[in-house]
Amino acid sequence: MRALRVGTGSEYRLFQDEQRIGWVDSTSVSFRGFATRDEAAEEAERPLATLLPPTPEESTAGDWGFQIALPPNERMEVFALARARIMWRALQGTGIHRRMRQFAEGPAPVLIISGH
Repeated sequence: MRALRVGTGSEYRLFQDEQRIGWVDSTSVSFRGFATRDEAAEEAERPLATLLPPTPEESTAGDWGFQIALPPNERMEVFALARARIMWRALQGTGIHRRMRQFAEGPAPVLIISGH
């Protein structure tokens, strides 16, 4: 996992194999790319996690995510990034990361909304 700082603040974008997988800021760690709410919930450390639905501008299905608030003692950049790395390793350990849209084989599914 690689972290790239956004601007001059304490926000970072997280990447694996050049695919964006999430972000870290001074208050939370987030991951996106799960096909369904259930997959995101399965990986989230409940009750600490907040599920993140796909954004309205998202054109592909499968962008559910979760966000976990950092406790006050982990809000310094070095600790926040370490927590993100631990969480990513845990996701890799479960194998669920292979089901994230960023790493799925073939084209990402497209969400089609028909007006009736």
